[in-house]
Amino acid sequence: MLKLRKVATAIGIAVAVVIASGILYVWLVLPTCTILPSREVRSPDDRFTAVIESRKCRKPQDDWAMVLLRSRDRAEQPIVFRLLEANGPIYVRWADWSRLEVQFLSGAKTWQSTQPQGGPSVRFRAVEGLK
Repeated sequence: MLKLRKVATAIGIAVAVVIASGILYVWLVLPTCTILPSREVRSPDDRFTAVIESRKCRKPQDDWAMVLLRSRDRAEQPIVFRLLEANGPIYVRWADWSRLEVQFLSGAKTWQSTQPQGGPSVRFRAVEGLK
C-alpha cells in the first residue's frame, strides 16, 4: 500500500510539472497578441474600400498591420501594404476616388505591392510623426 501511494504521488508530481511547464512555455515564449478590429475607409465614389487589419502583441516585434483593397466589382482582396514589427500607427486616406494614400512612421519594416491592376493608384508615404 505504501509503494502504491509513493507511485501515485510521483505520477501526480510529474503531471503537475508537465502542466506547469506547458503553461509557462505558452506564457513566456508564444506571442500574446490581440487582433484589433478592422477599420474601413471607403473611396469617395464608393467603388473601393481600404481595409486596415492589425495585431498588437506584448512584444512589439510581433506586431503587424496591413492594408487590403476591397472592390465592389471583384471577389479578391489584394494586400497593398504590410507593416511588420509595427512601430506605430498606420493611416489610410483617399486623395480622390482613384488615389489611395498610406502613411506610416519612417524607419518601419514594410512591404509594398505594385499598383493593383484596374484599381486606384496607391501612394506610400513614410512620415516622421503621425497624429
